[in-house]
Amino acid sequence: MGNIPDIGTFRECPLSAGGGRVSYGVLDFLGIILPETAWSSQPMMTDTMELATFFDLPEYNIEVVEQYADAAHISFQTRERFDTLVNEHAAKVESGQGDALRVALGLTVLGRYQEALEQFEKTPASVVRHVYASQANAGLGRYDAALEDLKAAVKQGWDAFEADMRAAEIHVRAGAVDAAQKLLDQYAKPGADRAAWHFVQGVVAEANEDNVAASEAYDEALKLDTQHVPTLFRAARLFDLLGDDEEALRLYEHLSQQPRAHINALVNAAVIYEDVGRYDEAALCLRRVLKVNPNHARARLFFKDVESCRDMIIDETGGERVDARTRLLDTPLSEYELSVRARNCLKKMNIRTLGELVELSEAELLAYKNFGETSLAEIKQLLDRKGLRLGQRVEEMEVAEAPAETPVAAPVRSPGQEAVLAKPVSDLELSVRARRCLQRLNVQTLGDLLQYTEQDLLSTRNFGVTSLTEVKARLAEHDLALATKKA
Repeated sequence: MGNIPDIGTFRECPLSAGGGRVSYGVLDFLGIILPETAWSSQPMMTDTMELATFFDLPEYNIEVVEQYADAAHISFQTRERFDTLVNEHAAKVESGQGDALRVALGLTVLGRYQEALEQFEKTPASVVRHVYASQANAGLGRYDAALEDLKAAVKQGWDAFEADMRAAEIHVRAGAVDAAQKLLDQYAKPGADRAAWHFVQGVVAEANEDNVAASEAYDEALKLDTQHVPTLFRAARLFDLLGDDEEALRLYEHLSQQPRAHINALVNAAVIYEDVGRYDEAALCLRRVLKVNPNHARARLFFKDVESCRDMIIDETGGERVDARTRLLDTPLSEYELSVRARNCLKKMNIRTLGELVELSEAELLAYKNFGETSLAEIKQLLDRKGLRLGQRVEEMEVAEAPAETPVAAPVRSPGQEAVLAKPVSDLELSVRARRCLQRLNVQTLGDLLQYTEQDLLSTRNFGVTSLTEVKARLAEHDLALATKKA
């Protein structure tokens, strides 16, 4: 990927990153990513009042819609402004005055796909209508409908090559890789000079687990178009998965400078920063995501992991260990047995962990609808077992370290079970972070992994509650569990 210019450090880390790692369908139109931006080196509309002209245009084409989408995502404020304008025009449509197509396009730009599709149903056929209806359908996982919209767009005069490349990506998302390959083969000659064709070729190669071919395809796509956003993301993610942190970060950083930088790119970049010990930069990336989307589940979890790593203390032997108090407070409430009513109330209050729970007072809980004395008593009982109480300040919490324990002897296993234990850990298809932590422990097989307890794994650098939950879930799929300990 040497053709990508060196763009320097991430500085403020606009909006790039992700998850386990996080992937996205392929193009923006698939809606798996939420485009938001903090800044851009590209000249764009900066006066939010100009966004209102979106609803006064005499006609629309894809280029115009994308220009307004870029303008709407310059900042959190511009996005909120555009959201307000869309809602106002939607109210006009309801009263029989506005234009449903303008509302539908605006809703698609904002990622409000279900609402957008309801408005598209009220509009006549056109290239713009069907292209963006396809985006909305694909974003909701309605792949057949998305493909039908692409066909309709071609009938209305849209470029067949563009439509078929998007259709190929949707086929890959739907698991129909052969169908995607057939479309690629149809454009083998004209596609050689098109970045989109090489990009889809890379996506198909990845689906076929041929990372070498995928890398070569992405390289060709970026030679033809250094700003091809879908390729930048997939190439960065590929290097990320292959462990080439330096190249992955360089591409994520380049991607972040596009008019609409992507939340998943920021999350992925944050994970790399954390893996290499650059916690401040990781936290900054995640804060930017949470500023735009405070309830972004992955960003919230990773931010807690990053904060946990920043709170690590050094023991007397010079080795790192995570503060036990921090780990306890980061424990998801889903790991505890709670009544349906209590669980639902806490979920609606967006309380996900013990730490978030203890920040509340009894009065705050009781003030919430449907949260009564019975649920309060249940919560207090749970916290009491953990040595915690409602309204407790963090500095007041004392969490004892677990006493030294002896591993339970390995159980006798049948020949069939031994075969399962001999399987490589890669069969679990873990996230990159979890895999790297296990590599540090030299865990090669499922049998190796079962020698470790939860505490052993949590004591490993960068291995947090999120990774532990993931490992336990994958092992459970094979009817296996981590080692236990006894006093």
